[in-house]
Amino acid sequence: MGRLKYYKNNNKIYLSLSKGEFINKSLKKIAKELEIKGAWINGIGAIQDPEIGFYILDSKEYKKKNYFGIYELTSLTGNIAINDGEPIVHTHATFSDINYKVYGGHLFDAQIAVTGEVIIFTSDDSINRNYNDEIGLSLWCLSKK
Repeated sequence: MGRLKYYKNNNKIYLSLSKGEFINKSLKKIAKELEIKGAWINGIGAIQDPEIGFYILDSKEYKKKNYFGIYELTSLTGNIAINDGEPIVHTHATFSDINYKVYGGHLFDAQIAVTGEVIIFTSDDSINRNYNDEIGLSLWCLSKK
């Protein structure tokens, strides 16, 4: 992955992902580069070979599924928070095939097939994640400062 193409304006980062770049890997790279400690993510584009998941609470595991081929990324949404001092990118995606069938779930990652247009809304506040035994995941830990 080369240099990320983005433009920063106050609390907004406009990110243009190129063919071959991975969504979550790129988001994590920019979070580290710009020291983002809390943000909301939205995006669209075209992707290939996405891996998504559905969280099964009883087993505390994701049921993963890979889709092969090129898809329209109809919606990318997510956030960036901090867990154990590291930025964590948490994204969900919906995408459609050539027959307009739509799929979606937790996005483990996907490669950009044509382009990815993403906006990141950053926060001045740090959003931290802490592990929750009952749920089996690290969840937002919101407390007054």
